[in-house]
Amino acid sequence: MTEASSQQTPELWAKQAMELLDKQELPPTPDNFAVFYAYASNSNPNLRMSLETLFQRGEILRQEEVTGLFLTHLSLEAENRILKETTDTIQNEINSVMGALTQTVGETKEYGKTLSTFSGSLEGNVSLDQIRAAVAKVANETRIMAEQNQRLHSQLSLSTQELTEMRYNLDEVRKATLIDPLTNVGNRMYFDTEMVKATAEAVDNDFPLSMLMCDIDFFKKFNDTYGHLVGDEVLKLVAKTLVENLKGRDIIARYGGEEFVILLPQTTLLDAERVGNQLRNTLSTKQVRRRRTNETLGIVTISLGATQYIPGEETDAFIDRADKALYEAKQTGRNKVVGKTST
Repeated sequence: MTEASSQQTPELWAKQAMELLDKQELPPTPDNFAVFYAYASNSNPNLRMSLETLFQRGEILRQEEVTGLFLTHLSLEAENRILKETTDTIQNEINSVMGALTQTVGETKEYGKTLSTFSGSLEGNVSLDQIRAAVAKVANETRIMAEQNQRLHSQLSLSTQELTEMRYNLDEVRKATLIDPLTNVGNRMYFDTEMVKATAEAVDNDFPLSMLMCDIDFFKKFNDTYGHLVGDEVLKLVAKTLVENLKGRDIIARYGGEEFVILLPQTTLLDAERVGNQLRNTLSTKQVRRRRTNETLGIVTISLGATQYIPGEETDAFIDRADKALYEAKQTGRNKVVGKTST
């Protein structure tokens, strides 16, 4: 792949994006096109770096991988767009309801005038026909007010329902931007957000905070031997095992490819190493099976790097230390946990 030139135009970037989609045998959906257009134009260096890493495998990209890139690197823009559209819709609903309320207030004032007139018309000597006419007018105005109130009630009920649905849809969009679609755990964006919260809590409350960086051993072998579908099942199995064997406050995310990262609030390095070994041992008891034939394909092992947050340090240093510990675990035999206390 060649670097995008500053002399290139949006038309050329779009053409390159379509050529890449065709080469990768991917449909030209808006999300897919956005990923490859950003790559061609080099408008998102992090996305470009991630895509380059995938290209280096020399394999056709899977739709799940491209979707993951979109959610991680570009979906914030999509979320902002949807947020604006939803906000505009909500404002329109509010304007509609306020208009109905204003109209009802005006009609209520008119109804009050009718009642005052009716009261005045009964003073003094009045004929039976005058009383009948006044009563008929009040009855008619009362019927009109009842109809108006019923319409207002129906409109308010409908608006409440629509606003509730929009809030639910917006929550779902936000959730989707933070979840890895294959493994159903947090994605990189989710991890980055939670990292900020977790480190701030650790500093504010003087709590320990540890991290486990996890990598599936010989994952490429599973893919090469049994295909991507089996590889996907391995990723799902690992994610499911992590979720089932960690506490509710622990933060789990797919960091990229076959790597997962776990933040352990209120946990020391020593305890993090214990947790890592428990996860490793639990996973080693599970068999990988081919769904179609129920054939047993063996067990999965993982290597883990553990480290504890040093108050005041940059989060990049925290992550880098865990990554180096993971690298050491892989280089010294795999299927083990290595703890690292400093860079």
